[in-house]
Amino acid sequence: MNLEGKIAIALSPSAEGGCAVSIHSSRPVHAARLFQGKTVTQTLQSLPLLFSVCGTAQAAAAVRGCEQALGIEAPPATERVRQQLVAMETIREHLWRTLLGWSTLLDQPPPEQELAQVMALQQQLRQALIGSNTPFLPQADTIHPPSITHIQQQLQQIIERTLLGIPLQQWLAFDKIDQLFEWGQQHRTVAAAFIQQLEQRGWSGIGRSTTPALPTLESRKIHTLMEQPEFVEQPLWEQTPHETTPLSRTQSPLLDAVRQRYGNALLTRSVGRLTELLQQIQQLPTPTPQPMLPSSESGIGIGISQAARGQLLHRVSVEEEQILRYQILAPTEWNFHPQGAVAEALQSLDPHSPSLQQQAQLIIHAIDPCVGYDLTIHPQ
Repeated sequence: MNLEGKIAIALSPSAEGGCAVSIHSSRPVHAARLFQGKTVTQTLQSLPLLFSVCGTAQAAAAVRGCEQALGIEAPPATERVRQQLVAMETIREHLWRTLLGWSTLLDQPPPEQELAQVMALQQQLRQALIGSNTPFLPQADTIHPPSITHIQQQLQQIIERTLLGIPLQQWLAFDKIDQLFEWGQQHRTVAAAFIQQLEQRGWSGIGRSTTPALPTLESRKIHTLMEQPEFVEQPLWEQTPHETTPLSRTQSPLLDAVRQRYGNALLTRSVGRLTELLQQIQQLPTPTPQPMLPSSESGIGIGISQAARGQLLHRVSVEEEQILRYQILAPTEWNFHPQGAVAEALQSLDPHSPSLQQQAQLIIHAIDPCVGYDLTIHPQ
């Protein structure tokens, strides 16, 4: 069994102009109930295997939720290793989306050799950090990992060769849109060519939405909301859809400049993903700790992980090492809410454009579901 499902998206001309958008999810969002009655250890060992995407982020959120419910605090060194493994998974996922997805727009074959190298580096990182141990169980032994600078350097070389064409630090130092476009004109790497294509086709500003970024959640309120089945299916915060994406959590002077001109349109989301990718590589040896929500009551815990596509939240109720209740709130439910960020971005598209399907796919990929999707376009 897997816990994934699919998103069905349909576009048609709207009487008010733009596109009418329908989003339906077949994701089994309550399937985590299958862990009820199992032990904490059984749950933590089996849960990551059910997710083909972001299994490491799932494991991190799961163990953090269980630890909080059990009143256990992980050693800082163990938490750092968890963060490094999640960061490497995010790096891989962002590279997959940029090297594969952006190459498609450019009608270029994907750089399969570099993708294989990144997969191998992820395995090397895991082996270097934990060997045959696991940091994703409560009371796991404190891990004292060696330096991973050599892996970071290899990742940086791949990025500079395939995506940037310039040193990573030089790109991150950009603070003006003109610098971004000059770089796009001067280099033929995948990322530079993609940014240049968006601007040449007039697509930099498509797909804007007013959906706000998900704020820091208040502990008591999220516990109350998670008691409502519909919240996990179609979450609202303060009665409003929110987004949780790489763009909503990434900051840089360049990104601020792009946001000011284009809002959260396609170019901004693309720059946001690239910026987070570079920042994650830069910070890999010393990742930022994941803030946790305070516990509201004994035996109930919330674990949070910043997965590649947004904030992942696990809520778990435990009694005597046994799972009483298990819930998962994934970023897909926020971002692909029927009235959320994707829906609003797609509504702004011209339904009569000959490029409608390609534009819609680019927007969907920029926000990025963690499952497959079907896109249907109705001409009338």
